[in-house]
Amino acid sequence: MKSLTEILANALSPTPSKAGLEAMSAVAVLSDVPMDQSLFAPGNKCENFVLVVEGQVRVQLSTRSGREMILFRLNAGESCALTTSCLLTDSPYYAEGIAETELKILTIPAAAFRNLLNDYPELSVRLLDNYARRIGELTGVIDRLVSRDLNQELKRFLIEQSDDDDVVHLSHKKIADELGSSREVISRKLKALENAGQVKLTRGQVHILSII
Repeated sequence: MKSLTEILANALSPTPSKAGLEAMSAVAVLSDVPMDQSLFAPGNKCENFVLVVEGQVRVQLSTRSGREMILFRLNAGESCALTTSCLLTDSPYYAEGIAETELKILTIPAAAFRNLLNDYPELSVRLLDNYARRIGELTGVIDRLVSRDLNQELKRFLIEQSDDDDVVHLSHKKIADELGSSREVISRKLKALENAGQVKLTRGQVHILSII
């Protein structure tokens, strides 16, 4: 296993100074997180800066109607812009982070993280880069929801998620969550595709029968 300093050096680009890396590693803690565990939820106070070392995290927002909308995912070497924002503004989370796989995460306590930013300004460069990418992703989500063609979006999603046997191993609820829609709407659209002979629906699976 790599040292904490090596993990941070690989994850943070541009790489902070040696002193900055050593200061971060001195207060960082490496932890294991089981799959499906919630890392944070709406209303929670942000107590740690979090960096994903291994695995994947899903960050999602629950709407007033009870639907879940996926905002973005975090992979190995990525930090959460939402977490950083909550740390810097001392505001609570407004979304939920869930471990989609087993995780290894590196955490730095909030107070120590703020001190690091004051002592090593170059760390802000990495955070700003992360913000820019996440804002771009969120803008794409908003644009998709405002000007979407859900029929075409569903078809593209099925093709992208199908395996070598043209089978999508996802429930209607999971597909709806991924597309930011409701299960009822997705089920109706999948049934329409089935009636048109383009897919076959079985429990937890969608079989693609023709080009859709």
